[in-house]
Amino acid sequence: MNRKRNWRAIFTWALFVFAVVYTLPSMIDVPSWYPFSKSLRGGLDLQGGLELRYTVDWKHAVEDAGRKVGDSIRSRVVEELATANNQNVTDLERAQWDAYGKRIQFETTDINVVHVTFADEQAASFFSSDMMRGIDERYEISSAGERGYDLVLPDKEVVTIQNQIVRETRDNIEKRVEAMGLLDPDVRIAGDSDISVQIPGVGKQQMDLVRQHLGRTAQLTMRFVDRTATFIKDLGPQIEAYKKAHPEDGESLALSGADSSTGYYVRAETKSALVRFMRTLEVPSGHMIGYEFIESFGRDGSRTDWFWRTQYLFDKVEVTGQNLARARASYDEKNQPVVLLDFNSEGARLFAEATGNNVKEFLAILLDDDVASAPQIEEKIAGGRARITVGSGGNVTQMVQEARALSQVLNQGAYQAPVYKVHDNEVGPSLGHDSVNAGIVALSVGFALVVAFMILYYRVSGVIAVTVLLFNMLLILMILVSFNTALTLPGIAGIILTIGMAVDANIIVFERIREELNAGRTPRAAVDAGYGKALSAILDANITTALAGLILLNYTSGTIRNFAVTLLIGIVSSVFTAVVVARMIFNYWLSSKKPTELSI
Repeated sequence: MNRKRNWRAIFTWALFVFAVVYTLPSMIDVPSWYPFSKSLRGGLDLQGGLELRYTVDWKHAVEDAGRKVGDSIRSRVVEELATANNQNVTDLERAQWDAYGKRIQFETTDINVVHVTFADEQAASFFSSDMMRGIDERYEISSAGERGYDLVLPDKEVVTIQNQIVRETRDNIEKRVEAMGLLDPDVRIAGDSDISVQIPGVGKQQMDLVRQHLGRTAQLTMRFVDRTATFIKDLGPQIEAYKKAHPEDGESLALSGADSSTGYYVRAETKSALVRFMRTLEVPSGHMIGYEFIESFGRDGSRTDWFWRTQYLFDKVEVTGQNLARARASYDEKNQPVVLLDFNSEGARLFAEATGNNVKEFLAILLDDDVASAPQIEEKIAGGRARITVGSGGNVTQMVQEARALSQVLNQGAYQAPVYKVHDNEVGPSLGHDSVNAGIVALSVGFALVVAFMILYYRVSGVIAVTVLLFNMLLILMILVSFNTALTLPGIAGIILTIGMAVDANIIVFERIREELNAGRTPRAAVDAGYGKALSAILDANITTALAGLILLNYTSGTIRNFAVTLLIGIVSSVFTAVVVARMIFNYWLSSKKPTELSI
């Protein structure tokens, strides 16, 4: 038993020391060599900034998926009709292709229904369930009149697309905010299809830029890499000058890639640092900068290196996301991971022309300015289907992950839904300053009153309760910092409520101990019985409050969600300190002092 108590004491002291060391940057300025740099940051209502809310038109995405399926069916049937007439679809004149294409008509009759009609039996004979499985196996086929079919997307698949589109849009918005060099954005899904964006600390001059940047739909484009230019190679002096002028921001900037197949590039640990540096330069006409995230993996699958790098690209757009019907990860004849692309008719023509004229060049596939992949073109890629090889040899697991990630990015661009702004609110810094002052005053006064009451009413036991309460607040601060949670005014309210609940737990225990002492028990027996009988009441009160906090956490956003976060963290911390730490201090006091009566 003593050994168990010793381990509890060692763990508690270690936790206390770590909490102090970890939260120190939130209290004072620490030197650069300090091992921890995270600090508690204020939320939107404390710092001021910009609050936006967007709604995602996911129904448009479902309809767009249906139109792409219809266009893919038309392309496949045209290919079969050309083959039946001893023709190669890539050699067809535009008029010939259109003549075949008119024999297949489709329209979306509902958000999840595509009606396909064939003009004659020959065209209809090529359509089958096997063809649909190769295009999009999610759709169910039902007959709808002579040579007509309804392709129905089941409700569960509609919900899947809805969730996917909303989630991907949220990720895109977060990437865009970070790409602008803005720190600590809070981007969350609110409800079924809304996205809440809170950017604390943003100035008025940047607010219009943020609105414009976030309001655009993500663009999928394909551009070729310029491997012959020396623009990036000659940036050495500019990089060194920028690092001297911005030592913290430019610390990780470096010129690299002398042996890279795509030429020299600038690299950095974060994209925001890379973007801020590149914006100080004037990119030559006819070119643009793309940003690519690079990861390296060891043989055991562990990540060994990662960084952001530039890609120097021609600004001419060869193919866009509007030309892409579908992308999916698969394997080639050598069982190597690849990404298979289905283009619509116009995309097939543009892609064949671009790849045929640029064999052995690298084609960068971008979502906005992020380079998802930059494969080398080995030969002209003709027809409505194409294949991108993500690698050969090496780590197969990594290659499979890259293929899946790339197909997801391509589908994200193809299925991107319109985004509409429904809320736009600027929070001034004066309101945040007043809120901080009011919160600090409320917290200070409430804590002082609690300390005074506990010490005056419960004497030495009250001192123990106050000590545990201070430890409790330290743990809450440590967990908030580790979760990178911004503190808001409702969050401060959650901490104040936690203080009350923590004190309530101690009062329940103390009153139980008093009852046991009045019944004639010894101090040791009274403490053991008091904690044992009070535990169920403490757990009941905290569990019911935690359930309310979980509901708020799952069905709210913004500052109210921050209240729920601090409340839940406070409940866990309060129960631990009131039940475990306080009792440990009591046991130490009883063992060392051996009092004949308790000061309670």
